[in-house]
Amino acid sequence: MTNTLVEREKFGDVVVLHLRTNSIDAVSAASIEAACSEMQPITVLDFREVAFINSAGISVLLKFVVKARKAGFKLFAINLSPHHQKIFKMVEMSRFMPTIEESDLASYR
Repeated sequence: MTNTLVEREKFGDVVVLHLRTNSIDAVSAASIEAACSEMQPITVLDFREVAFINSAGISVLLKFVVKARKAGFKLFAINLSPHHQKIFKMVEMSRFMPTIEESDLASYR
């Protein structure tokens, strides 16, 4: 089963999950979590196309991020808008999934 909301790009110990939706709510966040079932030691969520994340989406993402970190995975976010960076800091998601620059991935590719 393919997930149209998430496009996977894998190289070595890194997987980049390109989120192909402009809005994250509880349903799309759960779909993103399902797509992350085959995580790598380093998993990067690419928010380039995401314009809106509602509170239910934040809640599901936060639970997923905390669970993944507890399982030993390193999670990062790229292409997160300044607005969403502020929200991630407010809900402490950035503690578990810090924002990095796309250029930081160059050494892995």
